[in-house]
Formats: sequence, C-alpha cells, structure tokens
Amino acid sequence: MSKAKNYFYQLDALRGIACIMVLFYHLVPGAGSWIALGPLGVRLFFVMTGFLLIGNHLQQVDRGNAPSKILTGFYKKRAIRIFPVYFLAFGILCLLGIEPARQVWVWICTFSVNFYMGFTEQWPGALSHYWFLATSEQMVFVLSLLILWIPRRLFVPIFVFCFFGAWLHRWIATTMGVAPMMVWYSPLSSMDSIAAGALIGLLYREKKETVTRLACRISVTLAAWVCLIGSMVIRLWGFDTAWIHSAETLEALFFGWLILRAAIGFTGFWGHALQFPGLVYTGVISYALYVFHPLLHTFVETAFKKFQFPSNPENIFLISTTFVLTFLVGILSWHLIEKPLISSKTKVPIDKK
Repeated sequence: MSKAKNYFYQLDALRGIACIMVLFYHLVPGAGSWIALGPLGVRLFFVMTGFLLIGNHLQQVDRGNAPSKILTGFYKKRAIRIFPVYFLAFGILCLLGIEPARQVWVWICTFSVNFYMGFTEQWPGALSHYWFLATSEQMVFVLSLLILWIPRRLFVPIFVFCFFGAWLHRWIATTMGVAPMMVWYSPLSSMDSIAAGALIGLLYREKKETVTRLACRISVTLAAWVCLIGSMVIRLWGFDTAWIHSAETLEALFFGWLILRAAIGFTGFWGHALQFPGLVYTGVISYALYVFHPLLHTFVETAFKKFQFPSNPENIFLISTTFVLTFLVGILSWHLIEKPLISSKTKVPIDKK
C-alpha cells in the first residue's frame, strides 16, 4: 500500500471513529456518562477540517491560482458535496411534518441554525445536529478568507490568537452569565479546534521533517495523552464551571497530535487498526451517517410505537435497528448520491489569475 493511500486511509479511519462516537452518544442512552463521546467526535471533526482545509487552499495558492478563483472553485465543489444530502434529509423532515422543521427552514437553508439555538435556547429535536454543520461552514468560510488573503508570515500568530481567543471567549462568556447554548454553539467557541488543525497542517506542510520527528517523540505522545486525560477529568468534575472550556482546548491539542500522526502514518498495531477496511469505509460514508441518523432514529421510534413494540430508548432492539438502518442509508447515499457527485467535482475548474 502506498504512502499516499495510507495517508487517506488513516484520516478516513479517524473520521469513522469520530462518527461512531457521535452515533453512540446520540443513539445509546448513557453512552456519554463517563466519556463525552459526542463532544469528542465533534472536536475531532473540527480539528481535521482545519488540517485539511489549509492544505487544500495552500496547494491551490502555490499553483498560482488567484484567491477569489480558489474560493469560488472551492465552494462550487463544496456545494456539490454538501448540499444534496443536507437538503434531502431536511426535506424529508419537512414532508413528514417533524417539528420544528418548517419553523426553522430559513435558519437551516442559511446554515445558521446554531444561532437560532443560541438565541432561543431551544434544542430542535431531530434537527439539533445541524448546529455542527452550520458552525463548520461558518468557520470554514472565515478560515478560508484568512488563508487566502492574509500574508503567510502572519499565519502562525493569527492561528495562535484564534486558539487562545476561543478559549478566552468561552471562559469570559460563561463567567458573565451568557446563556450556555449561546456559548456552546457560537462559531467563536470552536475556533480553537479548527485553528489547531490549521496550525498543525501548516507546520506539517512547511516543516515536514522537523514536525514529523517531533510528533513521533515519546515525550510528545505522552503529553498529548495527558491532554486527553486532563480533559476527561475536567468534564467529569468541572462540568458546571467555566473550567469545562479548558477541556475543549485540551481535546483540540490531543486531536491535533492524533491527526498529525495519522498524516505521518501510524505503523504496527495502530497502523493496522487505522487501515481496517470497515473503519475506513465508515469514515468514507460518515457524512450521510451523521446527517441522517437523528431522522432515522425518529422514524424507528415512531414505527416501534405504531406496531406496539417496546419503544423505550434503552431497548436494544430499537437501538440495533436504528444503527443498521443508519448504515444502510449511509451506504445507499454514498453510492447513489455522494460518490457520483464527487466524481463530477473534477469537472469544476479552478480558474487561473
């Protein structure tokens, strides 16, 4: 297997792990009692977004493409990749009359439902997971502007500022009594994660040999795991305090190291684990799994109630059915919608200056 393939396989495997954590957190009651599986999965997604985004944009810049053309081409391709599944799931929710789909359609269509949740302090049921997609798009847009129009010599201080600024924003907002949902779902609150990914992606691209040697050191590996363990301790004993926001920062540091190591290429046991075909494939279809799983969970619960099956959330048959159906829909979505559209993305050109 070539190094290039290892690179994509291991990152896809990490994406699969992140998706599985979110699914368990949402579909299995009590799954996040001791370990915050959902928040951890989301954090991993955010850091990976920053890591991949800066590599994509800088590659286009180094080829001599104009920033405006890079941004236009990027969003043409992103729309082809994101919109069909995103709006298909939302359209089904509207057709089925699942609340509050029709009430929040403007927020969904403008990728701003996270602001709706913050302003109203309401958790919109089967639409709640759309906050991540909205926040991700907002941060991708801001980071793209920074990468494409800010001089490269300023990247490191700007990313460091974003990293610590996000933590400070969360801390100050919480101590001032800002509504928790306004804090959690603000794009400013997650900028440390995407900035960490961008910074590590930049260093990996610009100083690959030095960064590779550093990342593989035992001391750095231990420090990364200490960050993760520290975040778990904070989440267990400091959840109701402003200290909880330090947990997210520590998680961003750990996942930055983890993604960097996967980009370098794990070997041995971890290398084989991150190239396990089932895990890699889960990463490949993870977008549809994430988008559809709340809708399918609602569908399974409704069906169980209609046919008078045990429909309590802890019912193992209900949970298993939801997982199976979610993966089935994810597979169909990938092969019938996403993969053909991704193939068509190569036909979208990036104009030169």
